[in-house]
Amino acid sequence: MGVLRMPMPWHQAVVRENDDDAVILLHGLWRSLWAMEPMAQFLHQNGYQSINVPYPSFRKPIDELAALIHEAIQLHGGQRKVHFVTHSLGGVLARELLQMMPAEQAGRIVMLAPPNQGSEIIDWALRYKPLVQTLGPAGAKLGSNTLEAPQLPNEIDSAVIMGKKSRIPFFRRLLDNDNDGIVSVERGKIEGMNEFHVMDTDHTFIASDPRVMELTLKFLREGKTG
Repeated sequence: MGVLRMPMPWHQAVVRENDDDAVILLHGLWRSLWAMEPMAQFLHQNGYQSINVPYPSFRKPIDELAALIHEAIQLHGGQRKVHFVTHSLGGVLARELLQMMPAEQAGRIVMLAPPNQGSEIIDWALRYKPLVQTLGPAGAKLGSNTLEAPQLPNEIDSAVIMGKKSRIPFFRRLLDNDNDGIVSVERGKIEGMNEFHVMDTDHTFIASDPRVMELTLKFLREGKTG
């Protein structure tokens, strides 16, 4: 259950050096770098330089978060090709970051449970002022009508992996029948994606699911899983 540890202001990027390309790992809203640690360790064991980047997801707007993460990429990525593995809000941030990076440096991206078309849960929460405060400025931008992130660049190989197991009954009435408890499966789709997969896992633990890790590794290596 270590992946559920809370974010702390003193958390720093965890960099595992290796000879291969770099992979930036980005957690989701109200999560911490611990949520991506199993994936980061797995990718490092398979040759990648993994860079697990924490960021204050509930305290700053999306553009400021992207700027902070971009600094970490410049500091730790060097001149390597840089790939992304993201969870939830992290996928939206990666869409911003890909606009900030040189085209020759940007590698592949695997987005886990991203609300690429906005979240019904955020739509509901935005109706209640006390809930809006808990979302923070970035979370409040994840609604169907508030999401303004760029599309994926055409030259980027991209895969989206969604879960279909729901462990959170409270939100089921807000979501489509196929969902991971937080994001409806269909809401993960984005124009230009190369692959779309639906796995029997939930939103909270999708990034630490061994099947998802293997699929992620294969796509990063080959740009396809078939």
